[in-house]
Amino acid sequence: MKYVSLSLLAATLLATSCNQSAPGGEQPAGQPTEQAAGQSADTTASGATSTTPADAADTAPAAPETVQLSFRFKPVADVDPMMPKTTAFLVMKGKETKEIELGRFIGKPDLVDAEKAKRAEFPGSMLLGFRSYDPNSGTGDDLAVMQGTGGRLQILQRRTDETADKPKEFQTAREIPMPANIQLEAAPVGKK
Repeated sequence: MKYVSLSLLAATLLATSCNQSAPGGEQPAGQPTEQAAGQSADTTASGATSTTPADAADTAPAAPETVQLSFRFKPVADVDPMMPKTTAFLVMKGKETKEIELGRFIGKPDLVDAEKAKRAEFPGSMLLGFRSYDPNSGTGDDLAVMQGTGGRLQILQRRTDETADKPKEFQTAREIPMPANIQLEAAPVGKK
């Protein structure tokens, strides 16, 4: 008897919960009201369509955002004073400012201008770059930042050695995806 009454109760609950008809005052989410349906039919029949300036602005391509690139260097604490190290950051200044850590380098890196870049065989299309050098070992690192393909920012790096016959080739150290409407440029370097 208990089993039959529980079964009847379960069947009743199931039947009432499966009722798909909406009460008289409710409108299902996907159905337009009668008034809205009539208005859209009138608009379609007259062939009138209106676009507002706000709609036109939404469809127009956005103006490119200029992002200025620069470096920031921070000395590393707690290192051997005979071999100081510096942490380098790529600073990207646009609507928002972002910093990307590039790693630790020997000594205080030296920014590379166009003349130094040509002499040191940096990539011709680089936006900015720097060199770090350890006079004790005769080795160092070169780093260049350039506009990559496919909307990416490329960070290239190579190891330098003054005893080598010729400089090594730059290798891609990192690629950073960038939005399509970004225009990259090197920030002006201030004289200190």
